[in-house]
Amino acid sequence: MEHPLTLVFAASGVVLFLYTIRKGKLRFFLLSAFSGIAALLAADLICAYFDFNLPVNPFSLAVSAVGGLPGVILLNILSVVFR
Repeated sequence: MEHPLTLVFAASGVVLFLYTIRKGKLRFFLLSAFSGIAALLAADLICAYFDFNLPVNPFSLAVSAVGGLPGVILLNILSVVFR
């Protein structure tokens, strides 16, 4: 895969598209935010085991809450790229 960020942006676009077509937008957003924050905390625990630092700060929490699982994947990719 030549551009892995393209896949992340496409997945984020799908999540945003699903927000707009759902009737229960708030419930879907809260479920996605909860799963994103849970994935961030799980990724932080797993990355600590492999001696890889994924900081949990207000910015990363906001990205994972708004972006859900694609947001956490984006944070991991950007952490590796800018290391």
